Amino acid sequence: MRLERSDLIGAACAALALGLIAWLSLDSWAITRCEEYIASGGAGEATGLSLDQARCLKRENAGRK
Repeated sequence: MRLERSDLIGAACAALALGLIAWLSLDSWAITRCEEYIASGGAGEATGLSLDQARCLKRENAGRK
């Protein structure tokens, strides 16, 4: 079996596409978790926030401006 240049380019494009899909999926998952946290009413508690929850609130407040 011989690999041509076009085969390598195709494999690289496929790998980049899979990486992009994975990155977008993780970002979408984080946004959904944030929305669920805010909808649960936990956002009103100012103490005891985890790092993820603090980022969620910071992202949400930045979007409202």
